Amino acid sequence: MKQIRILPEVWDDIDDAAAWHDRVGGRDLSRRFVAAFRSQLPEILRFTGTHRLIYKQFSRVFAKPFPYAIYFRIQDDWVVVTLLWHTAKNPEDLRSTLSERDPGNQ
Repeated sequence: MKQIRILPEVWDDIDDAAAWHDRVGGRDLSRRFVAAFRSQLPEILRFTGTHRLIYKQFSRVFAKPFPYAIYFRIQDDWVVVTLLWHTAKNPEDLRSTLSERDPGNQ
């Protein structure tokens, strides 16, 4: 069974998004956002290998009901969560950020 690895930059993404949700909607909204992210992790592991490739070797799931995508890839015995991305951001920036964080280049 594969294990999950979350890149340190993803924790920064979560902190930034949670802080924004806290400012606009309060602590409860921020907590629900973090819970939405965390609830996807077991699902990513449970259905490893069944997600469509979105860009290069990366797949994604959504942190519903929030407009954020969680990008990950399979590397050996790991599922590497690489990026948390607001879906309204520029897709060109998405590609460059994924390329920068690509664990295959580390």
